[in-house]
Amino acid sequence: MRRNFFTTLLVLLTLAALLGGCGRGPLKKWRSKREKERPPDVMAKKGIEQLKKKKYIDAADTFTKLKDRYPYSEEALLAQIKLADSLYYDKKYDEAQQAYKEFEKLHPTNKAVPYVIYQQGMSFYRQRSTIDRDQTFTRKAVAEFRRLQKKFPKSKYAIKANRYKSRALNDLAEHEFLVARFYFRTKRFTSALDRFQALSQEYPNFKPGEVKQFIVKSKNFLANPKKNQGFFARLFDAQW
Repeated sequence: MRRNFFTTLLVLLTLAALLGGCGRGPLKKWRSKREKERPPDVMAKKGIEQLKKKKYIDAADTFTKLKDRYPYSEEALLAQIKLADSLYYDKKYDEAQQAYKEFEKLHPTNKAVPYVIYQQGMSFYRQRSTIDRDQTFTRKAVAEFRRLQKKFPKSKYAIKANRYKSRALNDLAEHEFLVARFYFRTKRFTSALDRFQALSQEYPNFKPGEVKQFIVKSKNFLANPKKNQGFFARLFDAQW
């Protein structure tokens, strides 16, 4: 009796294992099919929730799938922007900028274009360097903010861009001032004068008194190089 019980139990366990193994394949396929059959609005809500929870990689994956599976749906437009947002918040600024740019190219009359241009500017702005380094990204950010303000002057994003444009312009002015002072310090007065004059024209509100003094001094050194050698030595010792 006892032997029959254990034999029956072993048979049942074996059958359960076999049935479980056979069922995994269909179950996996059913789950995969269910995932594919999710309507675009459900996928959009899922992606937005992931974005809110700062699961940027998951959100980007969801919005990519939505965009690819339902390219002609209204949610596909949203997915394009939210994909770019996911990349932006994940600090993948180059990819984000390209995604925003692609949306603008494909949908130039869409009401989201002011936001998209603003975000392109911010993607460049977030990559800007310190004032002693190359200012390419800073200049690109300013260009995008200016394009936004010219094209959509009444947009809330055009107003919002003012804050970052001002900071970027100040960085550019500081960079030019730093370079001009370097030329002045190393006695390359022609280059220094060119830089200070350009700085005065492009950024008239940046340290106007100090810039004007450097312009005058540079002109004096160029006009009387020998006469001002002693003065320059004293100036150099005092300031540097």
